[in-house]
Amino acid sequence: MPSRRGFAGWCAGGALGALGASVFGAGGARARAGATARTHFRAVVVGSGFGGAVAALRLGEAGVDTLVLERGQEWPVSPHRAVFGSQERVDGRMFWFRSMARWPGVLPVPVRPQPGLAEVAEERHLDILCAAAVGGGSLVYTGATVPPDRSAFASLFPPALRYEEFAARWFPRAVAGLGATSMPPDVYASPPFTHSRVWDRHLRRAGHSPAPALSTFDWDVLRAELRGAVRPSAIAGETDFGCSDGAKKDLTRTYLPRALRTGHVQLRPLHEVRGIRRRRGGGFVLEVRRLNPSGATAGTDAYTCDLLFVCAGTLNTNRLLVAARERGDLPGLPAAVGTGFGTNGDQVGIRTTLTDRAGPSQGAPCASQHFFPRAYLQPARAESWQWLGAHGVPLLVTFLMTVDHDHRGTFVYDRGSGSVRLAGWSPAHQDPSARTLQQHQADVMSANPGLVTVGLRYPGPFTAHPLGGCVVGRCTDLEGRVVGEPGLYVLDGSLLPGNNGAANPSLMITALAERAMAGIVAAGG
Repeated sequence: MPSRRGFAGWCAGGALGALGASVFGAGGARARAGATARTHFRAVVVGSGFGGAVAALRLGEAGVDTLVLERGQEWPVSPHRAVFGSQERVDGRMFWFRSMARWPGVLPVPVRPQPGLAEVAEERHLDILCAAAVGGGSLVYTGATVPPDRSAFASLFPPALRYEEFAARWFPRAVAGLGATSMPPDVYASPPFTHSRVWDRHLRRAGHSPAPALSTFDWDVLRAELRGAVRPSAIAGETDFGCSDGAKKDLTRTYLPRALRTGHVQLRPLHEVRGIRRRRGGGFVLEVRRLNPSGATAGTDAYTCDLLFVCAGTLNTNRLLVAARERGDLPGLPAAVGTGFGTNGDQVGIRTTLTDRAGPSQGAPCASQHFFPRAYLQPARAESWQWLGAHGVPLLVTFLMTVDHDHRGTFVYDRGSGSVRLAGWSPAHQDPSARTLQQHQADVMSANPGLVTVGLRYPGPFTAHPLGGCVVGRCTDLEGRVVGEPGLYVLDGSLLPGNNGAANPSLMITALAERAMAGIVAAGG
């Protein structure tokens, strides 16, 4: 039987909605209806991912009347049912209004358009993958919680953001808030993580020392999966489209319920912000499209607020702000908004081993990582990843991120279509990180006879870590206040300067938001 501790995670379906209802007090249905009909709040947070969840919690703790608007749905979890689609069970729930599946490892089959879990934006020469759900990217990432390299941090971020301060205060606060821990020995030793042990052995043979990676997976739930008490999810390799049994400690189990429990925060899913403008007399007006779960538009409303926190993720924050500037709705926005976009040097490498077995399945959590400061063309971090469809086939997957200071694109407004698109990006922008991956693969294979590189086929170059466009210290001050637009804040991946020093960005986004909110709350704005 599931443990009491684990069961709380598995049965969290609808928990945020139920918790949110409690903030309306004991006035019954009439009080709740009145509260949910409100369209003016002291603060509005757009997006419920890493930055938005931090902003909501700290505003709520400060007693600020706050609304979180999220375009996606709150997804339930179940110990025995496949709530989400996956690379092997492709359906429309996986995608944000797509009619054709498009994802690494997924066949391009027709699907029903609906407000699904992840958006794939087909930009010129680049697919940008991003989340669309309550909890944002925490539902679709692989849980790796890694700080950027110290020297890369110093070269990428403004000098006033000191690595020592983050290492001493903000990274530990973010790690605690996200609930990140390293994989326990018993889970690491289990059959679904044979691939992790083989990956580590290959690196050690090449003279490297992989270290454990902090992860936001719930090890008690994985143990229940290993016992057969619940449906296999994380140990089967599910992660890109969520873990149906709640094996991932996403933001719906950490920051967001804490924010709602303050009694000062409301959360409204399926509310998509389509435009932002200044309100006469001060503050902001937001054009918001209400959706129903099938994807039909239920209505459009105008919301107003005094303080606006745009935390919609790199892609959608740039869409909103660049359009608002170019239409004259937020004329004070800096010209630099939309610039400095990068892919974090994302690369995926696959090797097949002719001599080692990789296990019956490949568990999703990343067990190990190693940083290479000078071994290759660019400094890089390699992480042990997995392939959901391996099923005993001896494939080993490496996710690699590089330190790249040079290759950037710009988000621009197309007046003809009224849309914001990525410009100035070419396939050559990813060549250095691709060559770095090739060097890493050759390094490992030279020390491990019997390894063969396997090419990853996908419709085009892609990134799951879009960063930049509203870069901290350039478009904002060091606490996310947007230059030229008082009362407007940005706290998400768009603050990062196109690269995060060869590290998954979730920890840095969370830590940067924690630091920013501490300063904003202390200053009263």
